Amino acid sequence: MDTKILENIGLTYNESLVYLTLLKIGTSKTGKILTESGLNSGKIYEILDSLEKKGLVSESIIDNVKYFTPAPPSQIIEYLEQKKAKIQEEEQEIKKIIPNLELLKKTQYTKIKAITYMGFRGIKTASDEALDLMKKGDEILAMGVTERKNPKFNEFWLNWSYKRIRKRVIAKHIFSEKSSYFQKFKKMKYTKVRLLKGITPVTIDIFGQDKVLILNYNETPSCTLIYDKNTAISFVTFFNQLWKLAR
Repeated sequence: MDTKILENIGLTYNESLVYLTLLKIGTSKTGKILTESGLNSGKIYEILDSLEKKGLVSESIIDNVKYFTPAPPSQIIEYLEQKKAKIQEEEQEIKKIIPNLELLKKTQYTKIKAITYMGFRGIKTASDEALDLMKKGDEILAMGVTERKNPKFNEFWLNWSYKRIRKRVIAKHIFSEKSSYFQKFKKMKYTKVRLLKGITPVTIDIFGQDKVLILNYNETPSCTLIYDKNTAISFVTFFNQLWKLAR
């Protein structure tokens, strides 16, 4: 029988091979197990000990010689039940410490000045992390917003904006051209849009008073998320000047 099925439920290849060998040959000494399985003798006791702990092998001593017996195949269900119970227990433990982990993550952000992310997934990660740190009533300022990029980015930002709206985070967007993309944002709640043609070569998003996301949608998309209050304030000042000029 193929070992893959047993490997998929958490056994190693060697554990699967030894268990299947024992099912085939029955209670045996290590020598016969090695012969039938073709394994190297160096780790046989380690493998058998692991199978014992999983409840899939038992041992007995006859005439001062160790013999090993496979548990019935139905015992595999019991092993899975125990594994499931253990995972559920670990899940509850992790849930208890997640608030502390999130606090640690936010603390680290204050130490990091800038992080560069590559590709579509990278841009998604950066924008989601920046939004996670925003609270109800906070403001995101975006300039150089354009429809002229890979359509999957436009679709992503539309969906992302609905997450922002659910958090009641306010957004002001300065678009570089008027388009159907512009019109969709114009209809959104907690969103204001204005037009200023050819404003910037890249899109710049300012999250609150301490984060700036600089986006590049060229052949190799990327973005840089800057955690710095002075940088953010400088961009806010620049944005406000452009906002007055935009229509």
